[in-house]
Amino acid sequence: MNEDSAVVSSPGPVWRDPEIPDEERTVLLVRLIEDPTAREDEQDDAASGLEFLSGPYVEAALIRAIRAGDFDSDLAQRCAESLAGIWAREGHVDPAFLAELRSLAKDEVFGVLGIRAPHLLPPGPR
Repeated sequence: MNEDSAVVSSPGPVWRDPEIPDEERTVLLVRLIEDPTAREDEQDDAASGLEFLSGPYVEAALIRAIRAGDFDSDLAQRCAESLAGIWAREGHVDPAFLAELRSLAKDEVFGVLGIRAPHLLPPGPR
C-alpha cells in the first residue's frame, strides 16, 4: 500500500501528522466517515477527531452521517457526540437539527450539552 492511501484510509496518521493542514485533515476525516467500505473503528476514530475541528463543512458532514445512520447507529452516536462537542465549544447549536434529533443521537447530543453547555439546550422537557 502506498503512503497516500494509508493516510486516506486511516485517521491515525491523518489526525497526528502535523504536516497536514487542518483543511486537508478535515476533508480526509469527512471522506472516511462517509466511506461505506471503511472499517467501523476507523470511522469512529474519524468522527471523534472531527470534534476538534469546526466550521460549516464539519457540522454538515456530521449531520449527514447522523441522518444516514438513522439517528441510531454506532457511527451516528459518535458523530452526535462530536457535533455536540463542537457546539459546546463554539457556543451555538443548529436549532432546526436539534429539534430533528431523536433516538440515541439525541441522547448523545443532549448528554454532552447537558454537561458542557447546558445553556444551549432548549427549555422544557427533554
